[in-house]
Amino acid sequence: MLHNMTIKSRLLLIIGLMSLSLISVGAVGLYGLNQSKAEVETIYQDRVIALQHFSHIAEILQRIRVNTILSVNSRDVADTRQRAASIISDDTALSEHWRQYNLTYIAPEEQQLATRFVEHLKTYQAARNQALDLAIKGDFEAAGISARTNVSPKYDELSASLSQLVTMQDQLVSQAYESLQSNTSHSIIATVLLIALGILLAGGIGVVLIRTISRSLNQAVHVADGIANGHLDQRIKVTGRDEISVLLQSMHKMVEVLNSFAAAQKKMQRQHEAGAISYKLPVEKFPGSYGEMASVINDTVAGHIAVKMRVVEVVSHYAQGDLSVDMDRLPGEKAKVTEAVDKVKTSLLAINSEIKRLAEGAAAGDFSYRGNADQYQYEFHSMVSNLNRLMQTCETSLEDVIRIMDALESGDLTQKITREYEGMFARMKEDSNTTIEQLASIVQQIKEAANLINIASREIADGNTDLSQRTEEQAANLEETAASMEELTSTVRQNADNARQANQLATSASDVAMKGGEVVGQVVQTMSAINDSSKKVVDIISVIDGIAFQTNILALNAAVEAARAGEQGRGFAVVATEVRTLAQRSAAAAREIKELISNSVHKVEDGTQLVDQAGKTMEEVVLSVKRVTDIMGEISAASQEQSQGIEQVNQAITQMDEITQQNAALVEQAAAASESMREQAEQLTHAVAVFKLEQGEISPHSSKAPLVERRSPNRATNVERLPQAKHQKKATVVASAAITAPTGTDGDWEEF
Repeated sequence: MLHNMTIKSRLLLIIGLMSLSLISVGAVGLYGLNQSKAEVETIYQDRVIALQHFSHIAEILQRIRVNTILSVNSRDVADTRQRAASIISDDTALSEHWRQYNLTYIAPEEQQLATRFVEHLKTYQAARNQALDLAIKGDFEAAGISARTNVSPKYDELSASLSQLVTMQDQLVSQAYESLQSNTSHSIIATVLLIALGILLAGGIGVVLIRTISRSLNQAVHVADGIANGHLDQRIKVTGRDEISVLLQSMHKMVEVLNSFAAAQKKMQRQHEAGAISYKLPVEKFPGSYGEMASVINDTVAGHIAVKMRVVEVVSHYAQGDLSVDMDRLPGEKAKVTEAVDKVKTSLLAINSEIKRLAEGAAAGDFSYRGNADQYQYEFHSMVSNLNRLMQTCETSLEDVIRIMDALESGDLTQKITREYEGMFARMKEDSNTTIEQLASIVQQIKEAANLINIASREIADGNTDLSQRTEEQAANLEETAASMEELTSTVRQNADNARQANQLATSASDVAMKGGEVVGQVVQTMSAINDSSKKVVDIISVIDGIAFQTNILALNAAVEAARAGEQGRGFAVVATEVRTLAQRSAAAAREIKELISNSVHKVEDGTQLVDQAGKTMEEVVLSVKRVTDIMGEISAASQEQSQGIEQVNQAITQMDEITQQNAALVEQAAAASESMREQAEQLTHAVAVFKLEQGEISPHSSKAPLVERRSPNRATNVERLPQAKHQKKATVVASAAITAPTGTDGDWEEF
């Protein structure tokens, strides 16, 4: 089948097979990549995002738990209502995260755990809401009992359900990772098999093609050599339809033409020997160059110039590398020209054969061939000698390269090329020696770096272990601080209540003092009115006293006139005497009343001054009481803010306690990772120990410091140490799983 195909078709066939192999390898690779992509997307979309939502749910449950504890222990209905509102908001956020989790793919075995979590969540929320209702109604004792006996167990069940979901996610991630590894291995195996099959198929077909082409070319070369050597009686067998077969057919035709041309020459020779010097070759029977040669031979009779031009023409063909042209067979002395040209052609064919043999050996990777320079002279001798020296140089340089490559394969980096070369061979020697030196330097640096990494990782592991212990001690101190802050919060809250009551009393006293000031002001106004009235009475008494005095004067005048009248005025005198007596008594009474009223006015004035002083004093008292009220209000507000601040500090300390517990676990994991890094550094040292350097073999560092387990009694128990062999692969998953719902062993909150 291959014999009937052209070389172009054969090359296209092998190229098509290689392309088909590459397409198959690419298809298998793309299929494996798509499967790996699907597995990775499944791990992220359905597992990593689910773990993120579980982390947020755990955080929200912890916040709800803290608010529930503070609400039950608050003893303040308003604060309890505020925290209940915050819990309702957290329930909404929790429901949203659970809804987002339900949008991911949930495995059948995971669905059972999710259903159980929802049931536990509903029972916990019902128990919690019952306790909060009791606290909102003010029955804090019953709320506390309900929290301890009902809410705490429900929370533990809910936390356990969430932990089981996180564990299930870890198991599903591990299964997906194992499936991804299996698919990758299968893809690699299929790719390697396809590549091997393609190589074997292409190699087999290539060998067959090379053999068929080489066989045909060897036959063509043999025919050409026979033609060159004058063997025109050889038979050419053509079995195929490729280009070489066409070449052989053409060569067969050429042999026939040469045979006919030789027969014509022989006939011409016989004719010339017979004396028929006018005989010419039949030019019309020989096309192309053969016709020209026939014409030249025919024209030899015309002169030697034509012969010389023919020699120049033939030598021109030889100069261009065309050795298929032969010099015409000239009779007589002219045959020396033909002989000389034939010697040139023979020499060229011989030197061409030597060069071809050396080139074929070099192309086949065999540089042991040498040309026979002794059979040539002058430039041909120098050419063959130089080719032999080139073959010798290539052979020795390649032997040196193979020697150092074999040494490198066995791990020996001490071998170098010591022979002297020139040009590119000298550069190859320098590059090879430089490569070995740099490789030895790199191996030495790897050894030193591995030892340094080993030492540094051991120090890091020891430091992380000490840091873990100190972190755990810090966590214990934070727990004690949290308890003290809780007591301080209670005391500050009580002070705030006392300040609030004192503020209310001060406000009442301020109101009373203001009313007293108003009353004193009214008293001052009344005393002023009494003082004015007393002054008016004094004036009236003064008028009465004047009237009495005038009445006494008139009575005295009337008595004098009555005395003058005698008996007729006696009765009027008696009346005048009585009037005078009354006037005197009125004047005396008016004087006494005036004195009393004057004393009263003075006393009223003194009272008015005292009342004014009392009013001013009451105003100062009102201002002081108002100032005290403002100060008590500020003290009450500051106490309230201080209570809220201490509560926030208490919450922050509680969160710091949890974070410190988690940091302790993470530090311990870092210690384990450092120990694993030290072991890997030792493995690296063992790996480079196979190389042999000039200063000796690399000896691996075999000392191994055992990983010491240091746990304090206060360390968090919900984080386990990672296995040393797998901590690199599952760092992300373990870090996510470490943020799970609390297990209910948080120190002062132990009852929940």
